[in-house]
Amino acid sequence: MSSFAIAVRVFDGEAPYLQSFIDHHRRLGVDAFYPVLAPGAAPLCREIFARNGIAFHESDGQRISSVQDLIREDYVAVVDADEYLHPGLFDFLVEENVDSLAMPWRLTASLDDGFFESSRKKFFVFPQVKSIVKTSALKLLRLHESATDGSGVRLGIAQGKHFPVQHYYLRGLDDLLLKEGGVVKRTLAQSSGRKPVNLRGNADSLDFPSRHARVAYLLKVLDSVPEQTDPYSMTLDRSMLDRLRGNVEVDPEVAKQELRDSVVKIKRIFRDRTIRSEINAMQQLLASDPRKVSYQKRVLKLLRQDFQSRRSWLARFLR
Repeated sequence: MSSFAIAVRVFDGEAPYLQSFIDHHRRLGVDAFYPVLAPGAAPLCREIFARNGIAFHESDGQRISSVQDLIREDYVAVVDADEYLHPGLFDFLVEENVDSLAMPWRLTASLDDGFFESSRKKFFVFPQVKSIVKTSALKLLRLHESATDGSGVRLGIAQGKHFPVQHYYLRGLDDLLLKEGGVVKRTLAQSSGRKPVNLRGNADSLDFPSRHARVAYLLKVLDSVPEQTDPYSMTLDRSMLDRLRGNVEVDPEVAKQELRDSVVKIKRIFRDRTIRSEINAMQQLLASDPRKVSYQKRVLKLLRQDFQSRRSWLARFLR
């Protein structure tokens, strides 16, 4: 009987959703969790792990490789607390005796705070790779594609697309509010989504955080795809959400409206023809065996192209 482990970096902004993440993966058969926290950070997450009998580990920079030598289970996946492994994954790994498997994201998002627990959602599959590996072949544990050695079977996205990682990329405006580093006092983790993006080319003007562009792109894509039943059971810990909202440094509703306005403004920049082309391009990529595609780089490239196109069109129109 094979055993399975999950390594995960967490911060308090994810506390309202963390129990759901734990419950889902325990139902799948995960034997052990290896959470990595910033030193002294995430007191709410520490409470949740203690309640579930899960030991956590501290590391500066939340380096996921810091838990590599602790893992004794047969397989390990590195996922985030908004990512859920496929129910059929473990049986496939054991049956095929796989050393590593690359899996794409199956993304969903909404600005609606009631969305996370709803039974129907829209999804978009994108070849941003996550991986699960056999521990005996593990060379280096990484956030996306861990390195392995030896001559065992390594499967790419052509096989992994049948077991996509379900990524609840945005679980509502509350989620976006809590992901904005510095908004919640207890959240000490650095947020990679706060890299400033400037479309105007003005060196002294920063327009918006990169996270907003990534969310806007996904929401625009999801406008063009059909709604489906979400096969996973999601729950929100409202007591944790209330505790976090009580520590927000500004009026939460005002902050959420500002976040919504920012995302909607960026969403309008993407052209419909770009999104249609993008959906087709991803379908063609996934029909082959693509390498990892950087989600952020692709989003920002398309956004800048569409911004320049719209600005050029407006300049010609005004002549």
